[in-house]
Amino acid sequence: MLLKTWIPAFLLTVLIVAVSCKKKHNETQPDNQQEESLAFELPEIQLQKYNVAQDSTYALKVNVTSKMPAKGVKVTLNVATETGVIPLPQDDIPDITANPFTVTLKHLKPLKTYEVTINLVSLSNSANIATPQVFYLTNKSGQ
Repeated sequence: MLLKTWIPAFLLTVLIVAVSCKKKHNETQPDNQQEESLAFELPEIQLQKYNVAQDSTYALKVNVTSKMPAKGVKVTLNVATETGVIPLPQDDIPDITANPFTVTLKHLKPLKTYEVTINLVSLSNSANIATPQVFYLTNKSGQ
């Protein structure tokens, strides 16, 4: 008779311990760490102003001022003529993990001014998007 009363109590105790250990184990696992908001600067560019390129290519230096995401960033580049907004296709930019890095603008026509918009998106968290930077670039090589 003593055994009949102890077996359910023992099984109940084992079940409670197992459930509490499982919950405790889950609490120790790291959650998805929140990334720092993505931010960057273009140290050699005057934003919202006219900049000068001396050739049909232009090396654009980018410095990520926030902590670089674990998987890196995806660079989105939009280059279009200032008047008429005709797009100027650019080569695909591979995913970036280094900081700072350089993006090369290509196919700039002589004596044309382009509106350039650059943006970064975290590869670790697609919701982490930097504020786009816009500037103007004129290729002066035709003079």
